[in-house]
Amino acid sequence: MWFRNLQIYRITSGNITPNSLEETLSQHTLQPCTQMEMQSRGWLPPRDEQPNFVLAFGQHWLIALGIEKKLLPAAVISQHAKARIVNFEQVQGYRVSKKQVRDIKEATILELLPRAFAQRHKTYAWIDAVNNRLILDTVSASKAEEFIEVLLKTVPEIKLVPLDTKVSPSTAMTRWLSGDDLSSAFTVDRDCELQGMSDEKETIKYTCHTLDAEETGRHIRAGKKAIKLAMTWDSKISFVLQDNLQLRRIAPQDILKESTESDEDRFVSDFTIMTGELSQLITEVIEALGGEDRD
Repeated sequence: MWFRNLQIYRITSGNITPNSLEETLSQHTLQPCTQMEMQSRGWLPPRDEQPNFVLAFGQHWLIALGIEKKLLPAAVISQHAKARIVNFEQVQGYRVSKKQVRDIKEATILELLPRAFAQRHKTYAWIDAVNNRLILDTVSASKAEEFIEVLLKTVPEIKLVPLDTKVSPSTAMTRWLSGDDLSSAFTVDRDCELQGMSDEKETIKYTCHTLDAEETGRHIRAGKKAIKLAMTWDSKISFVLQDNLQLRRIAPQDILKESTESDEDRFVSDFTIMTGELSQLITEVIEALGGEDRD
């Protein structure tokens, strides 16, 4: 497996092992929503084929948070609530108040919940015990916050902070697009996004376009900054660096894709290669941004 998007956190404290983490997560597993629950959260085995809640390969561990949510669209709630409001007004002979509308909607939700379908979603995290990092595979800030919230409740001895660098990604990307030297480990690809710093946040996007320093520099001199930049690391992994330090659209190049192994062997091989390569990529991105800021 390969993570496609990286949100990175620094593990600042917490003496955990795969065995202790396995024991803890197994005590807080995902349970199906009850009839009257909108959502349930808990830990799941990262692989359906295996019972383990922690898949450990050396100093790299994979875990997964499961979220089960009832599917109750607002349009369905509104449709049933309106019918109840019409019936109420016909029987009582007067229009309902705002408070009564809220009460009717709440009652409608309680009535529909037992019949709602439930949908499950997994969010994966990789713990890099060598570099004390936790990496989430998601672009969603809300999913990341939810994962961290549940993890800290489950394993309270762990302390986390978002990864930060001495030079902001936006500042560094803007400099590189203006012609400043970039580490030889990286090449700039053909996608980027520039945004103005006024309230209107006027935006220019380049897609599959050769990024010329003179052309992009003209926009930068006009007051725009880079907020996204497509790059390739060591001719092996392409990605998009975001101004919030997320790495998105992770794509291993052909040199890392070739495999004739069985599904299980391929999973182990892919995870081992992924963690080895991405941990080095993260380290070199941090170095290109002036090093990690731990103040």
